[in-house]
Amino acid sequence: MAPCDSPVRLTVRTGLHDKRSPPHSPTSASALTPPVTPIGKGVLHAELLTPSPTTEDPSSSTQSSAQTTRHVGVPLIFPDEIDICHDESRRPFEFGRGAWSIVYRARSVPKQSTGSLHTPPSSPASTGRILAVKAPLRRDAHKVLQSEALTMTRLSLTPGCENYMVPFHGFLPEYDALVMSAIPLALSTFIEDKADARKHNPSTATMFEPVQGPDSWRDMARKLITCLAWLHDTAGLVHGDIKPHNVLLRPTVTDTPDAFPFEPLLADFSSAYEIPSDSSSTSNVNQTALSAFTPPFTAPELLSLASLRSGEIAPLPSSDVFSLAATLIAAATGDLLLYPGSNNFQRLAMAKDGHRILDFTRAGSNGCRIPRYGFVEKLIQPAVVKDPTQRILTGDWVALASC
Repeated sequence: MAPCDSPVRLTVRTGLHDKRSPPHSPTSASALTPPVTPIGKGVLHAELLTPSPTTEDPSSSTQSSAQTTRHVGVPLIFPDEIDICHDESRRPFEFGRGAWSIVYRARSVPKQSTGSLHTPPSSPASTGRILAVKAPLRRDAHKVLQSEALTMTRLSLTPGCENYMVPFHGFLPEYDALVMSAIPLALSTFIEDKADARKHNPSTATMFEPVQGPDSWRDMARKLITCLAWLHDTAGLVHGDIKPHNVLLRPTVTDTPDAFPFEPLLADFSSAYEIPSDSSSTSNVNQTALSAFTPPFTAPELLSLASLRSGEIAPLPSSDVFSLAATLIAAATGDLLLYPGSNNFQRLAMAKDGHRILDFTRAGSNGCRIPRYGFVEKLIQPAVVKDPTQRILTGDWVALASC
């Protein structure tokens, strides 16, 4: 990983915005690393942390974002200054980019003295620590990140947040940017690495097991389901975009040789919203919920043309459950495409019939890794049933994963 050479100074003063614009720098494509929503390799250009085009208070929420933020009125403000790191080609170092945002590698530096201004720090981020700064990629993304800042502020105040979500250090209101801990390993990368290792060292003895090994997969599944249970039952939020790219992996020490050696952390809450008190209600939810999604990991009830056009049907907890089940299938097979179609149209057609995801997956080249009546099927089957109201609840799913 490239060092932070000649960083660009970005000064943000809490309460006093000097409106200084960072220099424009060309961006470069990089390996996709969340917290972002992955997109295709298009020709995209973004100014480096472009100042917000609006003078609105970032804490003001529109009707579409009210569900996520009604308990939090002001986002946590990042108290220090930020330096954007550059690679050897003098380009801003990107962790990744997505439908709404671009994530830069950065570091915090102490804020220069401002005389009589005494503003206590609002975040314990360490000086000089490597951070991830998520900035708007397009003009209509500013409100999305403002809303996400309020969501992450709320989550950061929820008991257990340090164990289940990427650490959030604050908001840069002048640039509508989020500051988080830099955790460069995503579950998607882990899955691809394990699949590549199996391809180079094939063995008939392990061909009916998940690519990472059965014990590691079980442990990972339990941890991931526990994360989702915390989000639903403790934080009271729907994620809306669960997939391997939006799960970050923090190394952890374990005494069990075959245990999963990471703590999974949920990331990218740009599609999150509060769970409605009426479980059948989907009105007045965040309208970004279906604006960025990945079909293989999206619940089938959300993929119909009517759902996409109406904008009134958004993910419920049962949709998150399906998406996590699909993520666990990808982790077992080592295939992030999930469905075995020869083109995107075929795979989308299968995704719309997602309650058959286990059968479709078994038809693929790695389907033998999910044998019938095996432990993977036992854990996945109740989470992918066709009727969303009949899918397993996260609390019961945790118990099943712990058996």
